[in-house]
Amino acid sequence: MIQYQGESPPSRASDADRERVLELLRTAAVEGRLSHETFVIRMERVLAARTLADLRSTIEDLPGVEVAPSAPAPAPAGLGRILRRAAAAPGGLATRVRRRYRIRRLPLLALPPAGSRSLTIGRSPGSHLRLSHASVSRSHAVLTSSVDGWALRDLSSLNGTLVNGRRLVGQAPIRPGDWVTFGRMHFRLAAP
Repeated sequence: MIQYQGESPPSRASDADRERVLELLRTAAVEGRLSHETFVIRMERVLAARTLADLRSTIEDLPGVEVAPSAPAPAPAGLGRILRRAAAAPGGLATRVRRRYRIRRLPLLALPPAGSRSLTIGRSPGSHLRLSHASVSRSHAVLTSSVDGWALRDLSSLNGTLVNGRRLVGQAPIRPGDWVTFGRMHFRLAAP
């Protein structure tokens, strides 16, 4: 038997404590305070944590959070079930994290310098940005310079133009970091 001299034995982490820490990590990831890689590493550390000190170490750099021992829950739902439910939720964290990861991996499309002339996007040889994919219309969209930067307008293309996952109706402002889709071709916009 281990004797603790001068200090109390370490507090054991309960499932409720783990759930609270996981929720704090999820919130930090959604707010952009944690990268996807950091979130995954810390989630694994939380699931392997045995003591409250182990749990505290996963969130100690997040402002305004603290893990305190909790009273045992009357009927714990089970950490595995909660994680499966969060991962399976259609608008859940897992979906948002996967989408953000996919967006980061999209090919970059650099915006022209401010004040440049309008650019046509399409499959036709006369387009300024020629995309030779069958889902792209001959004259698909036009990129025009505006007071605030750039604006994108769909030219009644068959398969449509999307900006950040929403179908473009009329004209919409765009900026670096947005993701655009012409037919089935996806790009992430970058600064000139």
